[in-house]
Amino acid sequence: MKYIGFWKVVSGDVMDVIEKFRKMTAEREKGNEKFAKLIFGPFQFAGESKGFTMFETDNPEALKNIADFYTPEIKWKFFPINDPTNAADLYTTLRK
Repeated sequence: MKYIGFWKVVSGDVMDVIEKFRKMTAEREKGNEKFAKLIFGPFQFAGESKGFTMFETDNPEALKNIADFYTPEIKWKFFPINDPTNAADLYTTLRK
């Protein structure tokens, strides 16, 4: 399943966040599945200390692991997302 994660830097030094991002990236490259797969981003809203990232995982615990890893510097909110064309195709098929 795909998720969008909205994040906001709430404390600490931005360099701490950058270092944590590098560590998590290295873990993913090693094949560690503790953290959800990053599929798009991260992107920062211009002039803001917040942004979003998209992930893919079948285990919502992997999203919690991301939030825990970045605590206390970053606060996260995750939302599941889907492709509405798939839902529209299914709805159309079921109506026949």
